[in-house]
Amino acid sequence: MPFPPVPMVIRCPFCGQSVQVQVRQIIDVSEEPHLKRLLLAGRLNAFTCPRCGNRVSFAAPFLYHDPEKELAFVFIPIQANLKEADRQRIVGQLMDAVMRQLPKEKRKAYLLQPKEFFTIQSLLEAILRADGYTDEDLRAMEERALLLQRILNTRRVEDAEELIRENVEKIDAEFFRLFQEALATVQEEGSAEEFARIMAIRDRLLELTPYGQTVRARTQIIEKFTRAPSGETLLEALLEAPDPATRQTLVALGRPFLDYRFFQNLTRRIEEAEAAGRQEEAERLIALRREILEAREAVDREIRQIYEERARLIRELLSAPSERELQERLLQRIGELDDIFFDVLQMNIEAALEAGDARMAQALNLLGQIAMAVLQQTLPPELRLLNALLNVRSEEHRRQILERNRRLLTAEFRQWLQQMETRMREEGRAEMAEQIAAIRSLAEQVAATPAILRPS
Repeated sequence: MPFPPVPMVIRCPFCGQSVQVQVRQIIDVSEEPHLKRLLLAGRLNAFTCPRCGNRVSFAAPFLYHDPEKELAFVFIPIQANLKEADRQRIVGQLMDAVMRQLPKEKRKAYLLQPKEFFTIQSLLEAILRADGYTDEDLRAMEERALLLQRILNTRRVEDAEELIRENVEKIDAEFFRLFQEALATVQEEGSAEEFARIMAIRDRLLELTPYGQTVRARTQIIEKFTRAPSGETLLEALLEAPDPATRQTLVALGRPFLDYRFFQNLTRRIEEAEAAGRQEEAERLIALRREILEAREAVDREIRQIYEERARLIRELLSAPSERELQERLLQRIGELDDIFFDVLQMNIEAALEAGDARMAQALNLLGQIAMAVLQQTLPPELRLLNALLNVRSEEHRRQILERNRRLLTAEFRQWLQQMETRMREEGRAEMAEQIAAIRSLAEQVAATPAILRPS
């Protein structure tokens, strides 16, 4: 079971504002692998100050536990200036918490001698070395990470653009991977303003760097398919795709169209090329067919694994002894309450009803209701507002909701809506994109109307 964060009051070093934040004291990567990504991206135990808007990272002791690699690392920030007795007490408390939760057969010797680190950099290097990275790899990663932080910490997009132009040769696939992790983290945290700022930086990266231009070209090919998804447009996109990464993305997006008819059309093209004596083209198409089949199998394996994980999560949640305990477990696993979770939940409800098990169906329905309530409570105000607007279709009703939430209708929020609309179109969700477009248009109307002239 994951270890829940601990609430703590931290004072912003920029403006002095006291902010209550959720501090991670134990990171068990077997239970919550996303915390490792946060740590490596420099965003673990960090917050955005609600008063001044600055991003604050603070040093707090924590335990990093990777049972698969048998790693037990304790970070004790050197700036804490702790006495030896206090340091040993903290290490002991963290290790005791882990040992109490582990079954006896998993309490191995490495847990009795955790390695201590006093700087976050030395800790990160130890984690990456355990992942197989060399000293040369680490130096290159450090350079990219420092550049990424400099770019992300700029307050104006123009300043970020200047840094990008100065470091074009350093911005490669690995840099974009780190950038995407940072972007995903900001999106999870739900700060619409910061998300909009980083998306604007992303646009500059795509425009100004050679690798970014390659990514943009790849995106355009994918958009051709997602604008009009079908077996025919998927095949055309796969034929046009410049590299395996693009084709793998297309296979994942277009998995429902990879049916008998799709492969029949591809085989027909192979036969036509062979009949016309275009042997090189025929061989390329044969290799493409093999690659698509392998990618489809990989996607199917991943989907099966995710469905099995969500099924195990549902069983674990149903065993909660009380509603309060259930809510706590849901909060701890909030990142897994996705579309697949609710899809598996619905399948379980239908199976219970077919089996005549009304009691189980009722318990599953209640689980779904509580999960939705918990999910809604954890969303930032902007996302809650968007969900409320999507749940009504009447323009007048939407206008009333927007009027009541006028303080949220900032330029950043409206820009974020536009980005959400674009993303929905990229994913082929045209109906959702149209709804968001209508909401954005209405939000702009309400925001532009002086409060004194608003209808009662």
